[in-house]
Amino acid sequence: MNINTQNVSEAESVLQLAKNDLISFGKLFLSQDFMRSETPPFHYEVADCIDNLDVRQLAVILPRGHGKTVLTKAGILKDFLFCPTDDHLFYAWVSATYKLSVGNMDYIKHHLTHNEKILYYFGSMKGNKWTEEDIELSNGCKLISKSNVAGIRGGSKLHKRYDLIILDDFEHEANTITKDARDKNANLVTAVVFPALEPHTGRLRINGTPVHYDSFINNLLTSYYKAKKDGKADEFAWKVMTYKARNESGSLLWPSFFTDEVLEQRKKFYIDSGQPSKYWQEYFMEVQSEEDAIWIRDDIKYWTGYYHYEDNQGHLIINGEQIPVNTFIGCDPATDIDTKESDFSVIMVVAIDPDNNAYVVEYERHRSIPTIGGKSFDGTIRGKKGVVDYIMDLYDKYHCNSATVEDVAMNRSIFQALNEERRLRNKFNVSVIPQKPGGTNKRNRIYSGLSARFSMKTVHLKENMFDLVTEVLTFGPRMAHDDTIETLYYALLHAFPPGMHKDDKGKFVVRKRKQAKSWVVA
Repeated sequence: MNINTQNVSEAESVLQLAKNDLISFGKLFLSQDFMRSETPPFHYEVADCIDNLDVRQLAVILPRGHGKTVLTKAGILKDFLFCPTDDHLFYAWVSATYKLSVGNMDYIKHHLTHNEKILYYFGSMKGNKWTEEDIELSNGCKLISKSNVAGIRGGSKLHKRYDLIILDDFEHEANTITKDARDKNANLVTAVVFPALEPHTGRLRINGTPVHYDSFINNLLTSYYKAKKDGKADEFAWKVMTYKARNESGSLLWPSFFTDEVLEQRKKFYIDSGQPSKYWQEYFMEVQSEEDAIWIRDDIKYWTGYYHYEDNQGHLIINGEQIPVNTFIGCDPATDIDTKESDFSVIMVVAIDPDNNAYVVEYERHRSIPTIGGKSFDGTIRGKKGVVDYIMDLYDKYHCNSATVEDVAMNRSIFQALNEERRLRNKFNVSVIPQKPGGTNKRNRIYSGLSARFSMKTVHLKENMFDLVTEVLTFGPRMAHDDTIETLYYALLHAFPPGMHKDDKGKFVVRKRKQAKSWVVA
């Protein structure tokens, strides 16, 4: 873009857009970083939080390479360039290492002194101080770049405390090795960094990825997830923006840049390097201690194939082999109200083969769906499908033997609706087993029901079942949701294999039942 050919009104319009929107600023002034690919929706969400001065504590917890630092650089430049003349912003930027700290400062200095678009709109912004760690702009704004959180002290530079402190990947493998080191990180944030902020306007931002199960960032995530589950996310002191490289539905977070090929390449690198857990840590925020981990990835088996029904018998077709199975449904309906922190209603189909291997075939996982969907006179669903609709449809689709549904007071309407729906559809063969949770602790109940199957490696999932895999791997006191794994427990609770075995020719045949011989010939 040749800015010099623009008229004044157009230039002012562009400048006003950049002033009010971080992504627009980046595309105008930092095109090499912001125009490499299509801007993903989550960048707009993070940018809005960065621009919001009312967000006092912001945690941006994203996978590696997903733009945390680029958005930070753009945010600093935008704030400084559009800073009112009667104000003097004072920012501190802490990076993991000295090399990164210097590199980040070089980026800011380079664009302030050589970026033609910035020079066209704002002129020279170089101030009296221009060092590796400390710069001052001509409008009085100051930036300090450090590689050590302990180096952040407020009050002396501009006779004021910091307006913004950014901790950019301040936790890493080197400073989270020991318990003392991790405690020191947390103490520095709370006892050094936070008090250094301006009391009424100062903001604190953390960019990072959890590197240890007991790290400050992972503990922050754990506390946030608990607050969400308890319906208290709005009262949480931090605004937490966190995403995985691939979401629960299987969609990529940044499909135009971090493609399937790139993600698979990263995965293969970590696996071939003997560190597969690093892949899930860096790109899916899954950090678990060996002591806390109840089940690990080696306990999960994966399968690819499909369900087929023939001669009154269900089969799984896996690698061309037709395996007879019995199918069952588990259902854990959500009992809370329609909020963004609500639990999920999950309806899951599992298949059991003659060797008692369990295969998760399909499941529906939805937040805030009704007990049963509204229907028109011809039976067409109007609006959302309900829990009962999913149970009935999946039961028919997979010719299930039975469905086990959690039976608590809040779910009684589901059983009433199921009975009515069976009558309307004339499907009295649909067997529904109400299962009371009893007085046992939920996680103890799930563990006792699934531990043997996982330890024997007989549970097979599909690779795109990301939310179920996550709940299996994070199962324990630190997990955010347990709806899907609890549904797996219910689905397997009353499951049994078909009465078949392989004959001498490798063909599945019905196992003959032993019969008592006549006493005459016995």
